Amino acid sequence: MIKSYKLYLTLLISSVFIILCQNQLSIANFVSSSSSAALAGGNGPGGTDQIGGAQALVDLRDDPDGALVDKIRSRSLTFNEVGPAVGARSTDRSTTTLGSSSSSSSAATSTSTTTAAPATEAVQKGQTTSSDGIPARFPADTKQLPPLYIITPTYRRPEQLAEITRLGYTLKHVPNLFWLIVEDAESRTESVTRLLRQIDVPFVHLTAPMPAKYRKLKVKPRGVSNRNRGLQWIRANATEGVLYFADDDNTYNLQIFEQMRHIRKVGMWPVGLISKYGVSSPIVANGTISGFYDGWIGGRKYPIDMAGFAVSVKFLLSRPKAEMPFKAGYEEDGFLRSLDPLDMKEIDLLASNCTEILTWHTQSKKNPAALPLNLTKYGATNLVKLTKILV
Repeated sequence: MIKSYKLYLTLLISSVFIILCQNQLSIANFVSSSSSAALAGGNGPGGTDQIGGAQALVDLRDDPDGALVDKIRSRSLTFNEVGPAVGARSTDRSTTTLGSSSSSSSAATSTSTTTAAPATEAVQKGQTTSSDGIPARFPADTKQLPPLYIITPTYRRPEQLAEITRLGYTLKHVPNLFWLIVEDAESRTESVTRLLRQIDVPFVHLTAPMPAKYRKLKVKPRGVSNRNRGLQWIRANATEGVLYFADDDNTYNLQIFEQMRHIRKVGMWPVGLISKYGVSSPIVANGTISGFYDGWIGGRKYPIDMAGFAVSVKFLLSRPKAEMPFKAGYEEDGFLRSLDPLDMKEIDLLASNCTEILTWHTQSKKNPAALPLNLTKYGATNLVKLTKILV
């Protein structure tokens, strides 16, 4: 009897011990699962922790509709034409393409680029996708420097890619800069868009074909529709900074970009390698403009080259009717006149009071169009692909 009782008691204790061990494992698993869920979701008591924050970042980067993109917008650069990335409409045929932020060796502080992307590959490249499927990236805001908006008119020709490459890698050294490339074409040239991505300067690639009635003229007002399209974009997207018309066939000293950054209304400076005098410049006496030195005055109030002036964005916005006229030879003068009232004493004189040349009108030599490829002879070679980028 006693032996049976002891056996029963031993079995009971063993059963209780086994049950306790199983419950302990279940409780441990439950606690572990709950902790993992709380860390992944970031919704537990005390708010989002480090892991939850990382998950939130991934959600932002994988957000194709750009619902959170406003959080990464620049303080001074606002983009209303990025397409679904910002939820705004494009106002022309081209839709907007943004290049990435470039780091400059002369920048006072280091910046990072926050991106939004619809796919894993795009996340790795730091890209978003606009409404037409072209990748785009947002520039980081340095917050120390006023932004520069560089408007560059261009058109398809043999020298186009070479000149955009030269200008692009110059602009790459300038911090807090946004590049507006505007083609005189019905649609963007794919090779230009691809090159702009490679150069990696924040950009928008627009189109603005010259109206047909001006194409019939013997002397055509080239670049006017492009520049006016750039002005339209700036009015819709910018609130501060400085705009500058930088043609792709000119040469620029980096100092001029840093000097123009703080222009109050309009700034002017000399341009070399132009006209029979070799330079076009304001005439400065006692720190004030007393006239202009240029090979062709032509009755112009402002006989100055396109590369020799820049305008404050705020000042442009205060002159809503300012634009460039379709009048060959009078584009600069017409635009500056449209900014009136403007007193000569209000013009900032750059380049050491107009005693230095920091920009040059270095036009490239005209090249003939490439001869068609002999497909019978070269149809199975690399030349077939190579000639597709030629004009």
